[in-house]
Amino acid sequence: MKIRDIDIQSQVILAPMAGYTDLPFRLICKEMGAGIVYSEFVSSEGLVRGSEKTEFYLVNDDGERPFGIQIFGHDPISMGNSAKYIEEKFQPDIIDINIGCSVRKVVKKNAGSALLKDLKLLENIVKNVVNAVETPVTGKIRIGWDHRHYVGLEAAKILEDNGIEAITVHPRTASDGFGNTIKSEFIKMIKDQVNIPVIGNGDIMTPQDAEKMLKETGCDAVMVGRGAIGNPWLIQNIYNYLNEKPITEPTLLDKIELCIKHLDMEVEHRGIDQANKIMRKFYGGYFKSFEGASRLRHDLVTAKSVEESFYILENFKNETEKSNHQSL
Repeated sequence: MKIRDIDIQSQVILAPMAGYTDLPFRLICKEMGAGIVYSEFVSSEGLVRGSEKTEFYLVNDDGERPFGIQIFGHDPISMGNSAKYIEEKFQPDIIDINIGCSVRKVVKKNAGSALLKDLKLLENIVKNVVNAVETPVTGKIRIGWDHRHYVGLEAAKILEDNGIEAITVHPRTASDGFGNTIKSEFIKMIKDQVNIPVIGNGDIMTPQDAEKMLKETGCDAVMVGRGAIGNPWLIQNIYNYLNEKPITEPTLLDKIELCIKHLDMEVEHRGIDQANKIMRKFYGGYFKSFEGASRLRHDLVTAKSVEESFYILENFKNETEKSNHQSL
């Protein structure tokens, strides 16, 4: 798949996820074989106001390219200005417009999936962003605001007609949130009607889910989100499965070692005070479905310091290595 002149080497894309897809996690997922990794979505208004917190989300590294930054907002001028600022300061490979987030604090600002209720406003935003930058612009949409208004195809055509160079489709409505069954037929409908790459997204938890979406919809790539949290091996396994390579599930020791590496990267990226807080979101993904997993997660989540977290992980690693040696 190509987005303009960017040759995407893998059909597995990491979704932008607020609170999760920071620099350390993106680098880990890139190592696992993600074709594109996206930042947490950032507020155009926050960028225009010069918010240091907003800009921190956009810190990136050449090792994660091709790298995309996703922005959200409701004001066409602010969206265009923020895209230009991002291009000049952070030089991403792709700028993505969020037209899919259904979280209340976003839609109440008439941003994210709320734009599907006002396609004229959506068109104006797309025009302003595309015209403001030289960087390829993509968009991530849902298939409608609710089940009475399936406007995904109409929105996709607006995006294509106004210079968007790839579209990610999450086949639920905004009112669904992450409930109800995905309607993959809408991805196929959009893919059949546009002439730009279409990326399928939604409930991809196994390599077989990815293969099914690709085959049933004809989409060019798949975007993985929640399934990769604490389990970035999902990206590697999908890539290997699609390319007829062996799939190797991570051992418990693999998970411990990557979790330690992840925590160490967060300390370097965020500092000691914030690293524990962000990692609490990942422990549930790293450690589940084995005897003692619940206790381990509890100990990590309630750890009072980074030093305590490292101690717990290293101690568990030593116990696991000892147990593995004894079972040989």
